[in-house]
Amino acid sequence: MLTIHTCSPSARHPVTDAGHGPLHALHYTNHGVEVGEHAVWIDLLNPTRDEELSLEERLGVLLPTREDMDEIETSSRLYMEEGAAFMTALVAFFGGQEQLQTGPVTFVLTKGRLVTIRYVDPASFSIFAEHIEKQPVLCASGAMTFLNLIDVVIDRTADLIEKVAGNMDALSRAIFRPRRQEKLETILNQLGRAQNDIAKARDSLVSLARLTAFAVGLEREATGLKGEDARDWHDRLRTMGQDVTSLSDHASYVTGNITFLLDAALGLINLEQNNIVKVISITSVIFLPLTLIASIYGMNFEAMPGLHNPQSFWIVVVLMLVITGALLWVFRKFRWI
Repeated sequence: MLTIHTCSPSARHPVTDAGHGPLHALHYTNHGVEVGEHAVWIDLLNPTRDEELSLEERLGVLLPTREDMDEIETSSRLYMEEGAAFMTALVAFFGGQEQLQTGPVTFVLTKGRLVTIRYVDPASFSIFAEHIEKQPVLCASGAMTFLNLIDVVIDRTADLIEKVAGNMDALSRAIFRPRRQEKLETILNQLGRAQNDIAKARDSLVSLARLTAFAVGLEREATGLKGEDARDWHDRLRTMGQDVTSLSDHASYVTGNITFLLDAALGLINLEQNNIVKVISITSVIFLPLTLIASIYGMNFEAMPGLHNPQSFWIVVVLMLVITGALLWVFRKFRWI
């Protein structure tokens, strides 16, 4: 799907079919895609190869394929080519799943326009699209659109980290509550999912840090900015880099908290298992002498002491109770129970 954004109040126009819809900045023709002069942000979501080739012809640059975007080398994700800047970052999102996901998104700055290529649909893109419908000044140029979009992506990543941190507070209370309502095995599963989420968020922050550091050094040819706008570009990117660093530190803190809660949950599981074994052991020790006495008097010998005495049964019962009480007193004295 191709979506075009312009600086007009009605800035968002999905392109789905030839000759349909108010296409002010981008049109389909018999020769492919025609890009109007007012096109500022062209968003490609799950584009077909024909759409990519048509747009490449109109923009005069080679767009990365899905396989290119999945490359992990920095040189394959951040580079300049024919005056255009290509920057690929991992963006964290839920996408309707229970656990956090990440997917590569490529930002291309060329000829005063921003082109985004993505095969994932993070909420940050729809959030920013709503923002520019209300404030078209946010997409005054391709470079400014890039800055404001990255700012939203970073803010969204911060929200995702805060969500994980909030879940850690709830899990901490559940673990150390005197009477737990959840099984520790369930809590362990939740901690595992939280660790996956925070790891995905940290991966996204690392790629965003590299992207902002690369973007600071872009030349005027790629950004199209000069004078005060160029200084604002550098200042904002440096501020974003500092924000990403702070978020990375916070994510590290959350990771440490998850590790602590995981160790605590495992420790409590071991304590519960030890308590069960201790109760079984104490019970066995208490019943051992009682079993011995009962076994002796269960033998079929006529010459058993007190065998024909009516009071012998009660004497043996009292003896068993005395032994049981004595053993319990010893266990409590040495704090074994």
